Formats: sequence, C-alpha cells, structure tokens
Amino acid sequence: MKINVGTYSFGRGPMSLQDKLKKAHELGYDGIELLADDLKNNSAEELKKMCEEAGGIEPLSSHVAMDLIGEEMLEKFAAIGGKMMIVPSFQFANRAEAVELGRQLTEKAEMAEKYGVKIGYHNHTTEFFEDEGKPILEWTIESTEPGKVWFQLDCGWATAAGCDCPAFIRKHSGRFISIHVKENNKLVGTGTPRSMGEPRPAFTPPKLDENGNPIFSEEMKKRMAEMQSRMKIQCPMGDPSSRIDWHEIKAATDAQPNETAWTVERENDYLDDIVACLGEDVKWLKANIK
Repeated sequence: MKINVGTYSFGRGPMSLQDKLKKAHELGYDGIELLADDLKNNSAEELKKMCEEAGGIEPLSSHVAMDLIGEEMLEKFAAIGGKMMIVPSFQFANRAEAVELGRQLTEKAEMAEKYGVKIGYHNHTTEFFEDEGKPILEWTIESTEPGKVWFQLDCGWATAAGCDCPAFIRKHSGRFISIHVKENNKLVGTGTPRSMGEPRPAFTPPKLDENGNPIFSEEMKKRMAEMQSRMKIQCPMGDPSSRIDWHEIKAATDAQPNETAWTVERENDYLDDIVACLGEDVKWLKANIK
C-alpha cells in the first residue's frame, strides 16, 4: 500500500521544500501532499524537478484554502501530475452554513474538472459539532454530489471529536478520496465552531518583563494550556494508548468503490523529533496495514 506524507508535517522551520521531499522519500514515503505556499512559491518546472530529484516522489495532493483555488493554481498543480486539491479548513457552524460550504466546494470542483483535479475537504474537530441532529460535516457531505465533491477524513481529529471513523466512512462510502493518518489517544470533544464571517479574537502581543520575556495574564495562561491540551492528541503509531483501529479503517476504505489515499500528518510543533516520528509512522504502517 502506498503511504504519503504532507510537507506540513515537517514544519515551517529551516528545511527547504526540496529537503522535505528528499527526506520523505528517504523515510519510505511514496507520495507527498503539498501546501499552497509550496505551489505558489515554485514554478511547475521547479516542482517537477524537485520531485524527480527526490526519487520520483509523487505530488499526489495539496492543501489549498478555498479562496486560493483558481485557474492558475489548478493549472500548475495539474501540470506536475497532482490529483487532489483539498480545502484544509473552513469556518462554518450550522446546517445552513454547511450547505453553503458544499455549494462553494461544488463550484471549485466544476472549475477543477477540466484539469483532472478532484476537490475535497479536510476536517478538524469542529466539523463534528451537531446541528439539527447531525454533525455539520454530514450536512456538507449530503448537500454535495458523489463523484464531484470529495472528502479527506482526518482520523486523528475526527476521533478526538468523538467520531467512530470506520462507521463514518462506511456510512458515507464512496465520498472519501483520502484519509489523514494521525495517531490519537485522547478525546477532546468537538469544540464550538465559528460562524461564517465571525471574526477571530484579536491578538494583543503581551507585555515584556525586564528580561524581555512575555508576561501572560492568568486568563491567557489558561487559554494557552487549554490549546496545548487539545493539540496533544498524538501518540506513536500502534501504541497501546491509541483510540484508533487502523485495521478497521483499512477495511472501511477498502469497501469504498473508489481508491483512498493514506497520508500521514503530524502536528509537528508538539513533537520532539518530527523526522524520527514520521519515519516510525511509515515503517509501522507498511509493516502492519496491508
């Protein structure tokens, strides 16, 4: 089975895109999921050359925000052999907004058809917040046409929200073009989604003490601790603490009428050695999931 990895997982530190592609190939990954910046900051010729020099790693998918998906981006992605362009997040909070998300995804999917690129949507936890008796992600799935709009189920975030991933895949069989592999050992709940157009809380830089260290209020410390707690959902692949049955997920994806890509994604800011972790991930998956 082919296993892919996102350039996001390597972080935004000192590694160049070329270094990330080469390292992904060295670790044993077959394909790569690019970020919008990877596409924007390099020509098609440069991207193809980088993939070739990284052992011929396949530029299978990309994460591109809804408002950045346009003719130029699609044309470039298709030129390097890209197959799936996934919207990585979207702000919506209820059934009506979920249907509006579906409308926008459909519009992008129709634009992408002539390039042979499939448009999908990637979840975090808030997409499993319920409105009118269903997770809002489900309203989006049901409002869109099978075979036109696709979905990428991030199994780590979905499980953290309380979703039974194998059951969810089977319920909506034929809608998932990809899954994100992120090992999970913690239930954090859905959280509360923001409505379309609702502004995010303004960020005010903290004051500094005499040594130049930031001074955080007790409220800010509490919010930071809560955020860190929500983000620390990860554990090693196959760890006894895992809440995910990857064999059941494989059975569910195999039961779909379409091929499902498996792409590893890690929240790198919360890991000590991301390269070592990604190496262990692909090693475990290729040894245990057939």
